[in-house]
Amino acid sequence: MKHSFSMQKILRLTLQHTRLMASFSQVINPMTGQNTWQERGDDYDYHQEVANAGFGDMLHDWERNQKYYAALRKTIAAMRKAGKEVHALDIGTGTGILAMMALRAGADTVTACEAFMPMANCAARILAANDAAQVRLIRKRSTDIQMGIDMPHRANLLVAELLDTELIGEGAISIYNHAHQELLTDDALCIPARATCYAQVAQSPLATQWNSLKVLPSLDGDILLRPPAQLMECSGEAALHDVQLSQLPPNSFHTLTEPAQIFQFDFQRKQPREQQREHVLRLQLSKPGSVELVFYWWQIELDDAGEQLLSCAPYWAHPELQQLQKSFKDADRPLPNIVPWRDHWMQAIYYIPKPLQLHQAGEQFWLRCYHDEYSLWFDAHKEQPEQPARRHSCSCDLHLTYTRNRIGQLNQGTRNKRYLAYLEQAVQQAKPAHVLVIGDGCLLGLASSALGACSVRCLEPHRFSRRLLESVAKHNKLKNVRFLESLQQLEPEELNTLTHIFAEPYFLNAILPWDNFYFGTLLLQLQQQQKLSESVEISPCAARIYALPVQFLDLHKIRTPIISCEGFDLTLFDEMVQRSAKQALSQVEAQPLWEYPCRALAEPQLLLSVNFANFGVEQHNQGCLELTAKGNCNGVALWVDWQLAANNSSKSIVSTGPLEPIVPGQFVKWDMFVRQGVHFPSQTDDQTHLKWSTTLRPLLGELTFNFSLQASHEETK
Repeated sequence: MKHSFSMQKILRLTLQHTRLMASFSQVINPMTGQNTWQERGDDYDYHQEVANAGFGDMLHDWERNQKYYAALRKTIAAMRKAGKEVHALDIGTGTGILAMMALRAGADTVTACEAFMPMANCAARILAANDAAQVRLIRKRSTDIQMGIDMPHRANLLVAELLDTELIGEGAISIYNHAHQELLTDDALCIPARATCYAQVAQSPLATQWNSLKVLPSLDGDILLRPPAQLMECSGEAALHDVQLSQLPPNSFHTLTEPAQIFQFDFQRKQPREQQREHVLRLQLSKPGSVELVFYWWQIELDDAGEQLLSCAPYWAHPELQQLQKSFKDADRPLPNIVPWRDHWMQAIYYIPKPLQLHQAGEQFWLRCYHDEYSLWFDAHKEQPEQPARRHSCSCDLHLTYTRNRIGQLNQGTRNKRYLAYLEQAVQQAKPAHVLVIGDGCLLGLASSALGACSVRCLEPHRFSRRLLESVAKHNKLKNVRFLESLQQLEPEELNTLTHIFAEPYFLNAILPWDNFYFGTLLLQLQQQQKLSESVEISPCAARIYALPVQFLDLHKIRTPIISCEGFDLTLFDEMVQRSAKQALSQVEAQPLWEYPCRALAEPQLLLSVNFANFGVEQHNQGCLELTAKGNCNGVALWVDWQLAANNSSKSIVSTGPLEPIVPGQFVKWDMFVRQGVHFPSQTDDQTHLKWSTTLRPLLGELTFNFSLQASHEETK
């Protein structure tokens, strides 16, 4: 999980936490587009940071916990057998779990440091509650520790969890270098001892949709819009695309090489670890294909002998898949979900700047792998490269402006065909057609010009998005298009001649699917400017929000209390997180559900219908949904269906939810180019019904949900 808070800000927020005075924060409401002032306690940012810190996810990782503990027991026993005292240091202790493990495993002294003050204070209470108060707790970053003041002597055993999806993204290289130089003895051992990074070259039409803009074809297959030259020449962003690789549909990619070791990190080495390296590998294709992306993961050897191995590999490359299959008790669990689930360490996709087309199995090429202090990037060449390459970056606006999901959405064939079917018919029936396009980066609306619209006005208030679409219009010689920064730029005569208002809808500020109801807000603004003719056709004309009670295999763990971990009581941590969650977390959060398998426990329930021609109407709905399939309801999934035309045909519906009809008891197949909403309900025994209510106040930009699980006897009261 990525965090945007700097350590300085965290410390400042911690100092503020002692005050409970109210303050006002400026917040953009995505549904109204307005900056609003919200009254919040001074401790709001503190609660938000605690609730989203990700400690809970790590503590539910049973493999991580068990193997760290096993490595500590083995290492400390060996050190004592050799006649050594054991002085352990835990950097970034969090809840104190690794420090308590070291103490219980027999360390003579244990020192733990934690710079995030709320977590450090909680750790002190957890240590006391678990009879581990003798652990010396330092409320500092490890790089600020002063020997002889904070620590009486150097440690000869370092245990730490400083890793992220890229392995080094949290500053592990500098932290280990500093620790060996200032905090550890010359013969110190480290847990983990070593790490190995792996790369596997692959081809995937699905994954490339997240990285580049494709040609937009008409329903007949003719080209409507071609990407301009700067998009075709752009190298893209070097940054990782972190995903649960095991959840990629097997038919959506082909691996072209075997996994290859690219970098090793020896955490025990006394000499400093390099902050920048390049490694060039000569690889051989296992089958013909396009070298266009790299799958990346790492594994760690927790003990010096490498007996405790922890791998983040996807299931097809996992070194312990067969053992895990034999030991797994859930026969209904799909093979990709046999490997231990974790969201704090995922896998990554890196995109090759200029893909290589290779036509023969056995053909060789060169893969260039780089890392700096915090990140990795890759390139591929047919011939051995002579000059080192610089980290590539976006030069076309696409990758800097839009998320991976949005880029993929722009390339999504089935979705685009439904919009184009509506636009083609609308433009042909209304001659001349004058179209107002509302939304950020609305290429489909721009395509109405190529379909024959007499005039097209595109509302594009964001500079980079507008610049990108202007280049698309120029490249495709669309003469009848004008771009607007605001609706106020529309002349009265332009409003009078409008025949269609079109949106996908998509807005850069949207996080949850219904945040794109901003489309309705803009329609209200237009009506305030000048009464729109009743003949103006609005698309989408309506939207519907659906809810589905589900049983997640794993995602619910990010919000599930820990209670106990390897015999240590962590209820104090649970209480702290739950207090902060109540203060700072929304009832519904956004998640890409294709990465997190779940079974449907009922048919979908319609919660809310919105008519965009009359968007300002307040609504309050409620109901009760029976759970018809066996399972534990640990989540409620929500999404929006957009209705493009008034005919209500299924072919005029574009959904942000399931791709196939839902069957209670079966796994749901989700749209892979949007994030759905998720609510994690409080758990009850004998759950048979989901009671729900929702309230929409469109003029205020408020949409609230309430869900509660109930047993059958409660529902009848």
